[in-house]
Amino acid sequence: MITYIPPKSVSSTREMAIQKGKYIIGYMSRYFQDWESLTASREHKEVNLEVLSEETNQEYTIQQVSGDRLRGLEWTIFQWGKPIGKIGASNGSSKKHRIIAELLDHEPIKVEATWKKTGRINKKGSTVIKGFFQHKVQIESMQELKSLDAALLASIVHIFWSSNAEGK
Repeated sequence: MITYIPPKSVSSTREMAIQKGKYIIGYMSRYFQDWESLTASREHKEVNLEVLSEETNQEYTIQQVSGDRLRGLEWTIFQWGKPIGKIGASNGSSKKHRIIAELLDHEPIKVEATWKKTGRINKKGSTVIKGFFQHKVQIESMQELKSLDAALLASIVHIFWSSNAEGK
């Protein structure tokens, strides 16, 4: 099981430790960019992450490139500054919230909200927010995602939860 504790404030940039079992396997932190150069809605707070995997010694950046809720949200995933994939979120319609991460050399990763306020990952895995005051996000992975860096998976799940919570 992969876990992390998200900040209480959506504007926080504090570092979040990513754990697998009782071991810290990486860190992620949110950052903000200048939206003046983008054609995004000013009502939406962007979700950008810098991710460091202690397990694989990789650095990732997930940068939001579109903030228009009506047309859907988009991010680019970088590894050591080079693009390796993208994430798209469903538009602001009444459908259940979902994101799809498309990575080079990997099957797409779909995280979709359920009616029980949890998330389903590629139909076999799951993610849930536990706790009332001190939230903790838990991720149950499945065999098909074992080859994916766990810190990267945690950051994709964080994008899912953060983009779901904002603007609704």
